This record gives sequence, C-alpha cells and structure tokens, in this order.
Amino acid sequence: MSKQDIFYDELCLSVYTTNRYFHQLYQVVLGEYELTYLQYMVLLNIKKQGRCTLAIICHNLDLDTNTLTPVVKKLMMKQWVRRERSIADKRSFELFLTDSAEQRFEFIQNKIAKIQAKLVGNEQQKFTKILKQMHGLNEQVAEIISDLTNED
Repeated sequence: MSKQDIFYDELCLSVYTTNRYFHQLYQVVLGEYELTYLQYMVLLNIKKQGRCTLAIICHNLDLDTNTLTPVVKKLMMKQWVRRERSIADKRSFELFLTDSAEQRFEFIQNKIAKIQAKLVGNEQQKFTKILKQMHGLNEQVAEIISDLTNED
C-alpha cells in the first residue's frame, strides 16, 4: 500500500469520523425532542424560508424527494410541520412550521448556538477556511461521482 493510498484512507476516515461526531453532538440536543439530524436540517430549511416546497428543501440539502418525503411525513405526524396548497401554484404544497414547533425550534436553536460558541468561539476565520475547503472537497467528490456514473 502506497503512502498516497494511506493518506486517502485517512482523509476518508477523518471526514467520516467528523460527520459521526457532529451527528452525536446534535443528538445530545435533538434527542430530547425525538428528532434526527436530517429532520432538524429539514426544519432549519423551512425556518429559513418561512414557507417552502419539498423541492426547495431537496435542492438545498442535495437529496431526492424519495429520501425526504418520509422525513417530512414523520415531522407532520409529530406536529412539527404542516403543509398547505400553495397560493402561487395550486399544483404544489408549501411546508411551514406549526406554532408550537416555532417555539420548540427556538429552544433547539438556542442550545445549538451555545454549542457553536464553544466550538467556534473566536476562531470564526479558521472555521470559515475549513468550510471553504469542505465545500471544495464536496464539489470534487460530486464531480467524480458524476463522471463515474456517466461512464459507458
């Protein structure tokens, strides 16, 4: 095994481990509300948009509707989210947070803000650089996936 192979394996493991740790970190807060990280991300998207369609959330999270539809249905069952027919386009539905969800979500965001302050603190510039690098890495990996899936 070459040094390059070992480096690549270590990079993949590091990204995987960081992802796992962030999920664990969020679960400390979200577990109390019986939410998964993906459910939280859906709620966050709806909160940022005010009202939005499933298609917008799918685009923002880079996920397919068949992945997010069950997530949204579960959030509706738990009374976090409601859906209504769009006024602008009667063919589609818009999602929005329920009144009780607005309050609960604010509590969640306050708890997460405290975690973010501990993690980032006064090192915003450092984490901005890491974020930019991660976006670049994500783009590279997505491009490679696209290339591999389009090979004949």
